[in-house]
Parts: sequence; C-alpha cells; structure tokens
Amino acid sequence: MSFLVPTEEQLAISRGLAEFLADKFPVNRFRTSNVSEAERWGELVRMGILGISLPETDGGMGLSLVDDVLVSREAGRNLVSPALIGNILAPHVAARAGSRKLCDSLLAGERRVGIAMVHSQTEIRVIDGDSGIFLLVEPHRMRLMDCGSDGLRALACIDETVQLSTAQVRESELARVDGKDLVLAAELLAAAMLCGQLETTRDMAAEYARTRVQFGRPIGAFQAIKHRCADIALAAELCWSQTLHAADALASGAKDAEFHVRAAKLLAGDEALKAARFNIQAHGGMGFTAEVDAQLLMKRAHVLHQLFGDPRLVRSKLLDLTLVI
Repeated sequence: MSFLVPTEEQLAISRGLAEFLADKFPVNRFRTSNVSEAERWGELVRMGILGISLPETDGGMGLSLVDDVLVSREAGRNLVSPALIGNILAPHVAARAGSRKLCDSLLAGERRVGIAMVHSQTEIRVIDGDSGIFLLVEPHRMRLMDCGSDGLRALACIDETVQLSTAQVRESELARVDGKDLVLAAELLAAAMLCGQLETTRDMAAEYARTRVQFGRPIGAFQAIKHRCADIALAAELCWSQTLHAADALASGAKDAEFHVRAAKLLAGDEALKAARFNIQAHGGMGFTAEVDAQLLMKRAHVLHQLFGDPRLVRSKLLDLTLVI
C-alpha cells in the first residue's frame, strides 16, 4: 500500500473475494435461504483467506495486515460473521505460541473459531462459537480457548444472524499471546467490517432513493433524501481512509498506531449506525420489517460497534492516550 492506496495485487484479492461473497454470501441469504452460516464456512475457508498475513514459515501466505483489512471490508459488505476476525487471528496466536500443529488445524478450518470478550470475572460472551473453540480478546493479550460445545449456553442477541453464547472462564487455554498488537489488529478488522457494511448501507439507500417514486418523482430528487445519501457516501470515504491509515500505522509500528486504530473503530461504528438508521427511515414503513434487509444492517452495526469495547470505553481509552506529535 502506498499513500493509502492498495496495490493492484491487493485490489485483485479484493475483487476476487467480492465476486465470491456476492455469489455465496449475499445479504439477502438470511431471508431467502435455509443454509446456515456454519454450513457456508467451508467454502469461505477454501478461498484461503485465513492465513493471508501469516508468515510463510508458519504456513501462511506472508502478505500484510492491510490485506486482512481488505478481506474484512469485503466480509463486512456481505454481513459475514464477526467470528471471521477470530479465525483470521487465531493462527497467529497458535504460531506465536509455538503450536504448529494447532496452527495448521486452524488454517485448514477444521473447527470454526468464535470470538469472545470478558463479561465478568467468571463469565465470557462468545459470538458464533458453536464448535466450542474461541479466541478470547482481552485488553493486553489474546487467548485461544476450548470449552467444548457443551460448555456454551445460548443467549438472545439483537442480531439474530449470529449466535451469542455465554461460558464460564476455566482452564481450557490452548495458546496465548501477551501484548497489544494482535488486540489492536482485532479492533482494526472490526473497523474494516464496519466500513464495508457502511458502504452496503450507502448503496442500498441510494438504490431505493432512485427507484421509489413519491409525488410523481423518485424520492432521491428531494433534498431531505439526496443530501443524507451524500452524507453517507462522504462518511464511507472518511471511515475507510482512517481505517487504511490505521492499518498502515499498525503495520509499520508507528507510535500513534493505537490512537488511529481506536479512532477508526469508533468513527466507523458511529457512522455505520447513523447510516443504518437513515436507511430504515428512507425505506419508510417497509424499512422496519423483516422483509427488507435494512434491519439486518442496523442490528449488525450494533454488534460490531460493541465488539472489543463499547463506544464509551473506546472514547475513554482515546482520551487516556498520550498525544504523539
């Protein structure tokens, strides 16, 4: 990447993945298909995206964090499970912990890795951890855990397209990595997912504004609609630029990388939620119904915005950081 512009090779990866996801993971699959996300997982793994930034010596492709960000953006466009973040980073944890056999198993997608966060001193919350193995993201470390599928208890989630579970913290650690770099990478990939989702919301709102006719004119002709659509388009560019800058800062070890990563996550989450609200409003009464995909975007934006720390916590962390000039 140069001057926040991905290379031709990186864009080729994005285009190939975009075509695959548009075919196999369209947003409307949640309304039109009985195939579960877990059943589609094998097809995604066979695309080879789980080891893109993992060093070749550990069985990966040896590309960069920016490539993972591009993958996450495309996944966000199609509402692929947030657990993808866990599956991308879990091989890194296993490789750094010196467990090559575990790393190879994860790269092969033999078990889908959930993504987890600490809820209390004894309890964690897991997203799409149906296999019982999950990546626990904590402020200063990552741990790959296995509590078994019988150790999970299902919870209701605002986003019905993901499985939310609770589990008790116990001695089930498979591998661990101390330090912040992978934790920040997780936040960055979540920001990229939000960027992709924001772009889908932008396109959905604009398409409806072009085709919905009211008072003899497309509703996009009215300032109340077209100006808001333009605002979303501008926000999408802003969030993506910040996310790419954060990726470059984190990959290069810049002193202000933590600030830029958390700023990207916060900004993308805020804008994705605002855009999702307007998209529902622009669709009128239909926007609130299960027959329209607008509600899916709103629910997923809430989940991703809360992932790895709610917005208030992220703002607090940003304020606590030392300004680097």
